[in-house]
Amino acid sequence: MNNRTVETINSHADSLIDLLVAQCADLEALLKLAREESLAAAENDFDRMLEVTTERATLGERLESYHRQISELRGLMGASAEHVLQSALVKDSIRLALEIQHNDATTSTSLLHLRSNTNGQLSRLEQSRRNSTAYLNETRVAGVKCDRRA
Repeated sequence: MNNRTVETINSHADSLIDLLVAQCADLEALLKLAREESLAAAENDFDRMLEVTTERATLGERLESYHRQISELRGLMGASAEHVLQSALVKDSIRLALEIQHNDATTSTSLLHLRSNTNGQLSRLEQSRRNSTAYLNETRVAGVKCDRRA
């Protein structure tokens, strides 16, 4: 290998490490947001959940960009990328991604339970409304009816 090739590989390795560091930092931020989302769901704070969802979408787009760039660099570097990909950064990224998935699954289950409870409450409320409306719309005045034939 000539010096130019080594410099190129080192440059790509540095870029790959920079991307992995940025990815790991954003995954940590995403995990924090996932935890905030879980807390907001537990507190029925849907406004906060919507804010967190927006923040997570922004981070998600950036993470997708990192993923594309990392894939491109891996392609350019070939086998020399494997050394960088064995680093603690990659292991931390995987750990963070798994924690985010676990947290999201828990939040999803919680939200499904909350939706079920809310649907039950809405059904009971609707039945009460129908009963009240029927009572208020009763046109007959029910008085005492006597059978005078006796």
